[in-house]
Amino acid sequence: MDSTTLPFLIAILAGWVSLNCGLIVIYLLVTGETLNVNLGFRQRKPRKPPSSAATPPADDSPVLVDENAGAWGLFVMFDDPTLALNERLGMLLGAAGAVYESSSKSFTLAGESPRNPIYIANAYPPGRLPSFNNDNGQIPVKGVSVKMLKKSRNATPNKLQLVRLVNLSKELARAGGKVMDVEKQPVTASGLQAVIDGNAKM
Repeated sequence: MDSTTLPFLIAILAGWVSLNCGLIVIYLLVTGETLNVNLGFRQRKPRKPPSSAATPPADDSPVLVDENAGAWGLFVMFDDPTLALNERLGMLLGAAGAVYESSSKSFTLAGESPRNPIYIANAYPPGRLPSFNNDNGQIPVKGVSVKMLKKSRNATPNKLQLVRLVNLSKELARAGGKVMDVEKQPVTASGLQAVIDGNAKM
């Protein structure tokens, strides 16, 4: 073997290796695969999408204060008012212990705090309800207001009475209606819990 043969063979071998390496690189680029060779470099961790927990929850706290009426309260609006519903409403109010006030033609529920009773009245003017004892009324009740009167501007509602107010509103809504806040917006289950927790908009 003369002195020119060895360098010539090395050049051919190097060219062949380079060609194969180039073909492998082109194949990997086209297919998107990797060799998974750990060269000691720290791999960058993929960025996590922002967690849904980081986003603030939607504010569904109901508005509880009716400034015009000077009261805290909710409304129960009935989907299909009928005279039969009037009778059912009378039974529910009687079972809850509500007492009919003939002077105001509304119901009063002393509940846990007799000094701050719950009033149940017709949600529509003139705000009168039948007694439901001997008279279920001639007109179906479309909705009722369930409220506690504010004794003063800075007064806060009794927490036990708030629980009673929410429970009574839910009972009446089961007769075929929806609980709404004073802005006539539907109140969700979490919204009712916000009322009990004292987180409603006062």
